[in-house]
Amino acid sequence: MPTALECRNVSFRYHKRRPVLDGVTFAVERGQIFGLLGPNGAGKSTLVKILLGLNRAGEGSVTWFGEPLTTRTRRRIGYVPQDLALLYDLSAHDNVRFFGRLNGMSGKHLEERTRTVLDFVGLWDERGKQPGEYSGGMKRRLNIACGIVHDPDVVIMDEPTVGVDPQSRNHILESIETLRDQGTTVVYISHYMEEVERLCTTIGVIDEGTYLCGGTLEELLHAHAPEAIVDLELTTGTTVDADDLAGLEILEQRSGGVSVSVPEGQLDVMRLIADRFDDKVQRFTYIPPNLEQVFFRLTKKALRD
Repeated sequence: MPTALECRNVSFRYHKRRPVLDGVTFAVERGQIFGLLGPNGAGKSTLVKILLGLNRAGEGSVTWFGEPLTTRTRRRIGYVPQDLALLYDLSAHDNVRFFGRLNGMSGKHLEERTRTVLDFVGLWDERGKQPGEYSGGMKRRLNIACGIVHDPDVVIMDEPTVGVDPQSRNHILESIETLRDQGTTVVYISHYMEEVERLCTTIGVIDEGTYLCGGTLEELLHAHAPEAIVDLELTTGTTVDADDLAGLEILEQRSGGVSVSVPEGQLDVMRLIADRFDDKVQRFTYIPPNLEQVFFRLTKKALRD
């Protein structure tokens, strides 16, 4: 059985500028939640446009279910964009029906699916309201309903929880888990580490247009985050040399700060580091082996960037 999605050596550039994407290769198996993780400017949005056929790759190829994107395969794909794709002069019910019609649906089947997806996102009782009457979280949930009304085999979700309250966030995450349980393949694009850790079967990391690695969370931790990280923010002008760090591996050194690799359980080493700099330490961050650390080691960028 062919994979749901396969990207092979995809590259893209605008005119003669440096590549936005450079040889991106990965595959998404059916039934997976595949997490695509990357900072702002990594090339995620451009990649999505290529996956959906909105941009053409300069090099490489994209196949869905073993074949190029066509009108037939396009209807097997759902898309939930980061920027809300809603019609504010229509009710929630009519928004969903509109997107269903765009995907060739009509009649009783369209009405049944409209009710099903509005029930699914918890908005059936609020179906008569226009999106402008909704909270931010409700708009996000309506956005999802519009993207899955045609019952796609694969759905691409681009930052679906941006700007929502914790209750709506949890509702959205539970909905995605339900989609997976129903057999839907999900491509989940996010920079929220905890969401990717919770949801995703496999994870890919992209930065500056390059696909850096991919695998299960356990595989990524084993390969890229064998030890903890201590990150120090120091007072301006403080210099750091290797003697100050008890022989630990320096991962990043910058003006007023340093990140080092610390073997798990060696709290005495962390105390030594803190004591060595004493009142010059403005922030002391301990990052255990987790996805955030994988991301940091691969990109040398912390989440705050």
